[in-house]
Amino acid sequence: MLQANKGNVISRFHKTSLEIRNLELTYYLTVFNRLSSISSILAGFASSALTMSVPGWEDSLLVTSFLVFTSCAFGTNLLVILIATLCNLWGPGKALRGADQAHLHQAIEVLEQAQKEAMRFFVIGLFCYFISTILVVWLFFDKMGALMTTVILIFFCFLLVRQSLVIRRAFIPNEGFTTGLIHGNPVKSHPSH
Repeated sequence: MLQANKGNVISRFHKTSLEIRNLELTYYLTVFNRLSSISSILAGFASSALTMSVPGWEDSLLVTSFLVFTSCAFGTNLLVILIATLCNLWGPGKALRGADQAHLHQAIEVLEQAQKEAMRFFVIGLFCYFISTILVVWLFFDKMGALMTTVILIFFCFLLVRQSLVIRRAFIPNEGFTTGLIHGNPVKSHPSH
């Protein structure tokens, strides 16, 4: 009887552990869905900006800078979409098709690293888009209008950075997140004979 109770406790422990890890998997997939949606919008804006006809009399350095930053915004947002799509497609499959819980743990580790990489690309793409927007203002508006718009955009860019840092400090601990990975006495899968 004691052995049966011990087996029951261990089984419930591992089931709870896997449920926690499944919540982590769902969290990362939700983050990738949100990043993909926002990056799609930003990539669409950057793509539209690339199709604008630039006046021929503009400074070639200004035009080149505009094209470089707009292309970077488009490219980095496409990278975020690609990372998010591939993680959404292959992450759950890796977690589900493994022989034991180690595959779930590996899938979550890969998703965590991919999220950090995608966030880096997202932030780079967002700031490239901001700079691109400022440059397009200088291409199409008169100097006074461009200066006024640039000041307003820079002000909102600083607000965006400030608010992001405030929210980040509120939600992300300095020492990083803890995972639901529980070490100790894992249930081993036995290959069928």
